[in-house]
Amino acid sequence: MKEEDLVKDILAGKQDIKIVQDGKSVANPRIDPAVMSFIMQASQLAQIVKIRKYFDDRTPKGLIQTWGMDTNNPLTITNELKEIKFDYPAQSFSLINDGDYTVYVWVNSLMRPKSAAKSGETLNLDFELHKINYLYLQCESEESTSVRIVAND
Repeated sequence: MKEEDLVKDILAGKQDIKIVQDGKSVANPRIDPAVMSFIMQASQLAQIVKIRKYFDDRTPKGLIQTWGMDTNNPLTITNELKEIKFDYPAQSFSLINDGDYTVYVWVNSLMRPKSAAKSGETLNLDFELHKINYLYLQCESEESTSVRIVAND
């Protein structure tokens, strides 16, 4: 059982507390205020740590990853599935479809619903968390298009 769950159970009266002093059970079940204060502070600290992690994961780190930005070396998508692996997890990305055909995009897994970016459209996706690790891109059969991708971290 996690420490924070134990504290919640104790405060809710779901856990029996046995007070032992000098190796003997104490008849008075009253908890010393200093001990209860320590338990409460430990519980609060655990919640503060969770809140800090929550905000840290939503704070951009200012790193940018790009694909297909070089006009001499465009990122061409065909009917063959293309996997883009991020160097580090990103919060958001923008995919600009510069080609003539629609490109289909899956994020992190092919088992998730796909999004589409038609010719000339920009697809923007913001997860708010650093959770984007892969993009899978594909066009319809016999089609190809060029895209640019900018991922923000």
